[in-house]
Amino acid sequence: MDAKTLINKSLFFLALCLFVGIFTAIFGQKNSLVGVFVVIIALMMLGRDLSVRPLSNLMSLMMFTLAMGFGAFISLMNPFLGIVVNFSFVFLTTFITMHDMKSPMHFPFLLGYAFMMSMPVTLEELPIRILALMVGSILTVGLNVLLNRNKMERTCHNAIVSMCDAIGKECDKVLSGSITTTDELDKVCSNVNSTVYDRMKDGFFINPKDRPVMDLVASLQSLGRSICLRERDPRIVKEVASLMDDLASYENDSMSLDEFCSRADGFLQRNHDADLAILASVKAIMLELTALENSEDMVDEDGEVPRAFKFRTIMKENLRTDSVRFTFAVRMATLFTVWAFIWQYWELENAKWLLFTTVAIVQPYVEGSWTKSSMRIVGTLVGACIFIALVSLFGGTAESLAIVTLMISYIYTVVDPKRYDLMMIFVTLMALLAASMADPSEPVVLERVLYILAGVVLATLANHVLLPYHIRDENLKLSARYLEISSRQLDNLAKAAKGDMDCTEDRFLRLTANNISAKIQVNVGRDPDPQVEKLLAAQNAFMAGCVMLSNSMMGVDQECKDRFAEIVSTHDGREVDMEPMLHNMDDKESDLLMMGQDAVRAYRENRSLYVDAVVRF
Repeated sequence: MDAKTLINKSLFFLALCLFVGIFTAIFGQKNSLVGVFVVIIALMMLGRDLSVRPLSNLMSLMMFTLAMGFGAFISLMNPFLGIVVNFSFVFLTTFITMHDMKSPMHFPFLLGYAFMMSMPVTLEELPIRILALMVGSILTVGLNVLLNRNKMERTCHNAIVSMCDAIGKECDKVLSGSITTTDELDKVCSNVNSTVYDRMKDGFFINPKDRPVMDLVASLQSLGRSICLRERDPRIVKEVASLMDDLASYENDSMSLDEFCSRADGFLQRNHDADLAILASVKAIMLELTALENSEDMVDEDGEVPRAFKFRTIMKENLRTDSVRFTFAVRMATLFTVWAFIWQYWELENAKWLLFTTVAIVQPYVEGSWTKSSMRIVGTLVGACIFIALVSLFGGTAESLAIVTLMISYIYTVVDPKRYDLMMIFVTLMALLAASMADPSEPVVLERVLYILAGVVLATLANHVLLPYHIRDENLKLSARYLEISSRQLDNLAKAAKGDMDCTEDRFLRLTANNISAKIQVNVGRDPDPQVEKLLAAQNAFMAGCVMLSNSMMGVDQECKDRFAEIVSTHDGREVDMEPMLHNMDDKESDLLMMGQDAVRAYRENRSLYVDAVVRF
């Protein structure tokens, strides 16, 4: 670690301590853990871009935090009332906040809820806690907006430049006769789509510029795949490489949009014989760049997706026993509620450590839970031993424990351990120190450690017994849904060709497809599966091809569109005789019809890949 990094981490740690200290001074010692919660949630939410609709996001965050404060207060009134309140809050929080691709957002909310239950307030003190939570929500969103402003523009700019660079490299490979691959293109495309998805997962394209961004990336991906897989004319390949340099120059503000469009028009005029995917993609790129250039004045012509449609979609996709969100929410809520009842009903003070352990150990998937639990046990035992040694060395007074806690917290911030067992050593040590500061006279270290270990064992068993969920099972289910979306996408292309496209359906299909693709990609990154990875790559290429086909329909007459609709409508039925379909069609129209047939063939091949993945399971 260099000196600059050490200084930055030290300053960061001091800023956190200062914030918690000021927060505690303003709202009182009983709300010190609320200050800790605010720090945790603010840091974890930096990975989410809340700057799109800050007021809406602020209201949503306040609803969660206020529900947390009131829920913790009401649940402590009576153990039996707590069963209803705790299960409802934990289930809904886990179900709503769990994100399939990013950081576990349920964790800080449930941890904060457990904090507030373990440090209760009276009815007179409740307004101060609610005020503290509201201020914390405002600070969290404010920090996020400050640090994430223009994040989308930066991400898209970098992604587009990276795709231009990747396409240029593939052009060089084609010209030199080397083997080409679409891996880099597909990777960059997936990254930007994941970023866009994170912005619109709840809003279904909540910002008018999100859709042109996805279309632009899909068009570049389609163009790049054409270079990698089909186009081999050296003259055309050289011109594509030159055009990609021009696009990168535009993105770097070295070229105006008018100048880029002029060069793109020249490319189209000189290369009528280029692959149809290249021509359609270049036209689409100009349209999408123009739309983004005028994004400040853009209005979503199709309007937002109705709230009822969004609610039905979310429920349909997730509220079922083969949904990771549903099974995980049931598992977490059940365990949390049982331990909270035991703690309250029998007044076992240290049983509250079962709550913290449950939040940390219960996992969405069975894979890795044994490993993580064993690492948790090792970390807990080592942390407890270090705690006993420190107390023996420095004494057990509140003042000495506070100094030791600051020292350990600083070391943790500087070292930033990534291994779970090392991280759990620090977490256990700091948790025991914090609990001992709250009641330094109570010698219950062994009891607390035993409760933590019991929580680890029971949470691990719950992962395997209570609605267990396997990554492999999810991959197959997601792949089946991806194929279903592909079928509906072909149907939607047929409707578009007939002038009867359902815009809401199109939005839903593309949003869900990106969600599924990104989720499978995360899964195979954690648990490699060559068959599923092969199917995923083929499906991603298919969806990019559908975008290209939609763009390619511009400029052809209605007779060609009717034939195209007939071709793509047979994806689940008979094979189409292409000879009469191509009769009296010019080259461009024939290319479109053949590419429609290729899309149908690709869909059928992907179904076969899915069958192979299931059979080889």
